[in-house]
Amino acid sequence: MNLLLTLFFFFRPVMFVDLGWKIVGLNITEFFAVVASAILIAAYVLNLIFTKQINVSVIDFFIVFFIIWCLFVYVLYIDKADIKDSAKFALPFFTYIVMKNIVRNRQQYTRLLYIMILGYAIPVFSSAFLIVQGKGLDRVMYWTGLHRFQGVYVNPHNMAHCMTFLLMIICIYAVICTVDPKLKPMSKRKFTVVFFTVLSMLALYCLYNSFVRTCFLGLAVFVYYYLFRINKKALIIITVAVGIIGVMSAAVLYTIFFDMVDAAEGKTSAQRFGSGRPYIWMHNLTEFSNFSLDRKLAGAGIGNRRNIHSSNLGDDVWNSHNDLLEVLMQTGIIGFIIFILMQFFMFQKIRRLEGREKYIFLALFFAVFFMNCVSNSYVVRFGLGQMYYIVLSYIELPIHEQQQTDMQIEEAHALDMKAKKSRLIG
Repeated sequence: MNLLLTLFFFFRPVMFVDLGWKIVGLNITEFFAVVASAILIAAYVLNLIFTKQINVSVIDFFIVFFIIWCLFVYVLYIDKADIKDSAKFALPFFTYIVMKNIVRNRQQYTRLLYIMILGYAIPVFSSAFLIVQGKGLDRVMYWTGLHRFQGVYVNPHNMAHCMTFLLMIICIYAVICTVDPKLKPMSKRKFTVVFFTVLSMLALYCLYNSFVRTCFLGLAVFVYYYLFRINKKALIIITVAVGIIGVMSAAVLYTIFFDMVDAAEGKTSAQRFGSGRPYIWMHNLTEFSNFSLDRKLAGAGIGNRRNIHSSNLGDDVWNSHNDLLEVLMQTGIIGFIIFILMQFFMFQKIRRLEGREKYIFLALFFAVFFMNCVSNSYVVRFGLGQMYYIVLSYIELPIHEQQQTDMQIEEAHALDMKAKKSRLIG
């Protein structure tokens, strides 16, 4: 089982690489997603057989409910739905259930997380190497002249989201190592610090050259929230530094965010803000309002959408560029409510963590939720969602339940001692 998990964690980030291969009609990324899901299921079954233990929570209920609902919607609108999109919608959430039952403690979790970061080194170094050479180019933007690179990925958005996620999990790894005395802190791991620093710098380089603004802002949410809760002095220093760099690079920033700046200043329509997202969102909401009652409840059918510029076949549902709106359009009001409740209980679970762990996972949660609200991020992108719920499964490791029990025992003991002291004084 450990071998299966090691292989999965190492190759999950590697298999975002665009090799151009096709296996049984699936590209290599889709094929690996199927294989990876089978590996996780096998590991889950083996763990259940050997330990005869299962970790169940209210989050599991909503995950299973959402998966069943996605299956129901697929069958209900089988003539409109797409089987691959339905699987991509549902399976990443199952990863959460599997991982929280297999991983037992921080030591195992951090080891697997480190293996994932090692796997990331292959596409990060390869992408940076290509970009330095001027290769791995996706396109030159007509209006701004920006060269948007994709590296070894299929497009700039996949590269940017993967780089952003890598930077966040490196921070999570470092924080967890500081809170558990059984783990060696980063200050005593010279090789790891050097490796993570180089990898982070290259990831930032790749992220910048993708010019994916959603990820720029998502990473900013992650950093700013965590520092606001942990180190306000560092936050002020970074803010001042970013402000100075921003003033010095005003022309570059305008080139990157020109449509947002022009819309904010009233030079263009507000609907053109953020590559026309308000326009796309209003179109889909209008389309949704025209659905019959059954389709309002169950959606248009998972996968039943088209790109804006493609021919209109059947329903006029566009790619939402907003994962929350996409859930509403594809699975209806019922699916949307299930999804939101699932996220709410995950948020509640994170809030029960202690100290730095709580704040780093809240930073991750808020950053991902923000990116989901403004783009196709951790719901529509199967591999990305799978990695996210792997990492998030930490919030339900058995060690947290033990910690809460120990805290309750300590509190009860303190109250008992206080009562005895009061009686003695009396």
